[in-house]
Amino acid sequence: MTKVGDHWKPPAGKFEFGETLVGGLRRELREELDIDAVVGPPVEAMYGGWLDGETGNPLVTLVYRCETDDTEIDLNHEHDDYEWVSPELAADRLEETFSARFRRAVERATALGGAEPFEATADPHVDTELSEEEVLKQLAAARAADPPETDSQ
Repeated sequence: MTKVGDHWKPPAGKFEFGETLVGGLRRELREELDIDAVVGPPVEAMYGGWLDGETGNPLVTLVYRCETDDTEIDLNHEHDDYEWVSPELAADRLEETFSARFRRAVERATALGGAEPFEATADPHVDTELSEEEVLKQLAAARAADPPETDSQ
């Protein structure tokens, strides 16, 4: 679990344009915790658990079971602290901060036991139809087509 301010939360982040879900999650875990994880099956999907800081729109939250042999954590600037905890304590903390759906996610992940996770991927764009260069071109075109920002007061 990671700590931000006075509350505990799971490591999380937004996917970059063109990333696969598994690849993006592995990138976020490397960026936030400096760990290499194998991503297993999704255990929960929620709408509206968080809001996009730029647009205020609700985000879709996907919770996956992950495994790692890494025990040393190097937190980035987004977190104040971390702690390895039991699934029971993680479920308690997440339910207290967010909702019972996070408790169910932890319980589902724990119930999977030794089920095989998905094969690890080092490239967050692997198995997509587009190359990284094509994705970056599309992203630049999408940004250029956005209307200019205006101050509404």
